[in-house]
Amino acid sequence: MKFKKILILLLILFINLPYGISKATNENELNISSEAAILIDSNTGAVLYGKNEDKKMYPASTTKILTAIITLEKCNLDEMVTAHKTAISAIPSGYSSCYLSDGEEMNVKDLLTVFLVHSSNDAGYVLAEHISGSIENFADLMNQKAAEIGCTNSHFMNPSGIHDENHYSTAHDLSLIARYCMKNSTFRSIVSMPKCTVPATNKFEARTYANTNDILNPSSKYHIADCIGIKTGFTTEAQNCLIAGFSKNNLELISVILGASPVTNRW
Repeated sequence: MKFKKILILLLILFINLPYGISKATNENELNISSEAAILIDSNTGAVLYGKNEDKKMYPASTTKILTAIITLEKCNLDEMVTAHKTAISAIPSGYSSCYLSDGEEMNVKDLLTVFLVHSSNDAGYVLAEHISGSIENFADLMNQKAAEIGCTNSHFMNPSGIHDENHYSTAHDLSLIARYCMKNSTFRSIVSMPKCTVPATNKFEARTYANTNDILNPSSKYHIADCIGIKTGFTTEAQNCLIAGFSKNNLELISVILGASPVTNRW
C-alpha cells in the first residue's frame, strides 16, 4: 500500500503541472527506505523522482532485462537452442534455476520467458553461450549495448546478475535500459505475465512457474492492476531490487528500487 500511495502522489504532482517536471520532490519528502531509487516517465524519459540514482549498486537479477533485449535483437524467437553443461554448471548453488538438463532443447522464446518470469539463471547462461560462445564474450556484448543505450555508470560480468564485485549499475542506468526494453513488444508481453508454462522438451514434461514480481500476482496483497512488469532481483550483497512498469490513462512510468531490505520494502 505504501508503494501505491507514493505512485498516486507522484501521478497527481505530474499531471497537475502544465509543463511537466524534472523531479517531483526530494527523497526526504517520500521517506524511501531503499538505498537507491528512481521514477521516470517512460514516454519522455523525464526523471520524476530520484534518490542516489547515480550511485553504483549491485543490480542482481534486474541485469536480466539487458540480456533479454540483446537476445531479442540477435535471435529469432523460434530458433532452437541446446543447453550445455558448461552453461548449466556455471550457476552457483542457491541461485534460481529451471534446472535445464545437458542436451535439453528449447526455443529462444521459451528460454527468454522462463528467464524473465521465473528469473532462471541457467536459461540466461544457455542463451549467452548460444549467442556469443562464452559468458565472457557475452558480457562484452552487454557492456557495448549498455553504452549504446546511454549508460555511463554500469559494468556487467555475466548475463544473469550473479554477484561479482565488478558487476554493477545504477538506478538511473537501469531505468534507461528498461525504457529501451519496453519499446520491444515481445519483451513487454513477457515481463507482464503473472506466470508462464514452458512446453515439454526432449528432456522434461511441461513446467509452470509463477512470476517473482508480487505486484503482478492478483492474489498478492501487493498487487497493482496497472503494473505491466518488469523484473525483480535479489542477492545477499544487492538485497532486494525491483524494476517496475505502470501504465494508466496514457501515462507510463518506470520505477527502479535497489538495495531494499526487508523484501516488503521493494513492493
